[in-house]
Amino acid sequence: MLKKLGIVVLTLLLCGCSNGVQLKKQMFTIELGKDIYANPALYLKNSTYSSRLRVVSKSVGIDKKNNRFMTSGMDYLVVGEYDFAIRDGNKEYPFVIKVKDTMPPVCASDVSEIKVGVGQNIDWNSYFHATDLSGVTFEANIDTSSASTQNVQVKISDRFGNSVTKNVSVVVE
Repeated sequence: MLKKLGIVVLTLLLCGCSNGVQLKKQMFTIELGKDIYANPALYLKNSTYSSRLRVVSKSVGIDKKNNRFMTSGMDYLVVGEYDFAIRDGNKEYPFVIKVKDTMPPVCASDVSEIKVGVGQNIDWNSYFHATDLSGVTFEANIDTSSASTQNVQVKISDRFGNSVTKNVSVVVE
């Protein structure tokens, strides 16, 4: 009986003192353009033993530069889901990083009035200087066929549907 108790206690001690790798979660969601670091401590519940671990990409087309993961030829990971693993010697602990774009385009300029000639097409970006890692498109309902002053809502969107609306007075001369 004492021998069995000793085995049980020893088993509990060995299991309790195990240096097993435990991920914080299986999927990490990160905003487009944010740095995705190859630091194991960021993905582990307990980072005590992270110095012996490595984060490796299991997806193709991903480079590691300056301890950051990025899409080949880019400075960031583009929108998508990527397979990674924490490597501990010959053991691997898989996880996924999902990159999403949830932020609207950013406008460097806030314009209240634009003057254009009759019949002129408006290059909205030359006024708003909008940027987004997913690209930008402009949508506005305006008629420049005759002289007028119009209050226009310009919708500036990226390809994932994030948008910002700007109000501007357009004077057609």
